[in-house]
Amino acid sequence: MRKIFRALLCALAVLAPCGMSFAQTATTPYTSPWYLATSFQLWSINAQSPNTYIFQGRSLCSSQGQNVPFFDFNTNAPVWIADANTANSEVKTPSAIVNTAGSCGVTIAPSNNHYNFQLRSGTAGLQEGIDALDGQGAWPTLLILDKNWWSLANNIPSTYATAILGAAKGDYTVLLEDITTSPATFYVWSGSAYTATNANLKNTAPTMACGAAAGGSPTCSNVNGATGIVGTANVLTGTSPTTGTIFTETWPAVSAGGPQYDGTCTVKSSGTNPYTTFTVTMSDTGSGTTFQRIMTVAEATAPQVAATQYYFTWTCK
Repeated sequence: MRKIFRALLCALAVLAPCGMSFAQTATTPYTSPWYLATSFQLWSINAQSPNTYIFQGRSLCSSQGQNVPFFDFNTNAPVWIADANTANSEVKTPSAIVNTAGSCGVTIAPSNNHYNFQLRSGTAGLQEGIDALDGQGAWPTLLILDKNWWSLANNIPSTYATAILGAAKGDYTVLLEDITTSPATFYVWSGSAYTATNANLKNTAPTMACGAAAGGSPTCSNVNGATGIVGTANVLTGTSPTTGTIFTETWPAVSAGGPQYDGTCTVKSSGTNPYTTFTVTMSDTGSGTTFQRIMTVAEATAPQVAATQYYFTWTCK
């Protein structure tokens, strides 16, 4: 009996590795389902010369947050000049950035002299995270504010966390979630600031409608898979197309989970029939909860060809 038991153990030991060989590694298109703002504040750059904020070596200003690469500086991202004499430390927003083959840094106007210092994030990673994640795919990206972010932000000189949050710049493609509250507080870009809302912001595709320039009895629809951020418009022109509006895209009202502001969209002609002379205009209707944004794609010079398939790929913020 003992020999049989021993034989069974040996057999199991041999089979176990074989069973594991069938395991597969899952892959995902993004490095994380959500991101921590503090992941984008782990960078710091040591002074090379007194009062000099452009550094030799381009790689010095390149960082990663949860495997998302980003350039440390932007003209919308305040920079913390962490002086060896903490009384001289200050936060300033760059007027320009430098990113060349041999150097990188910022054009900045400090109030104090700085002889021994480091440059760090002036937003505890919040603005760097928003900038790095902006426009990352067809669905909004979630950037999380946890107790580490609030603690770090409140320790940046001459500011505080709520002021940093209130001054953050972004768009519809990046949502913020404060997980230090119960329930968690979500912040959505209003067009001028991130505003707190626990409404269910939907990433619903806009509604497409043909205009007169698509001709008589045209066919217009968004291709399956369109969202509130990206999509492809399908236009099969009808009879006798003219100049004017080819098609419009109308987003849901705020009350239905649509964006709260009139954003911007870029449109490219795609497919086998490229069409390059159109214009794109953003407008809006309603106000408050009835607000809706509208994109109009028009042609002023050369009508489309009758009974022809056209595709327009759009990306919006």
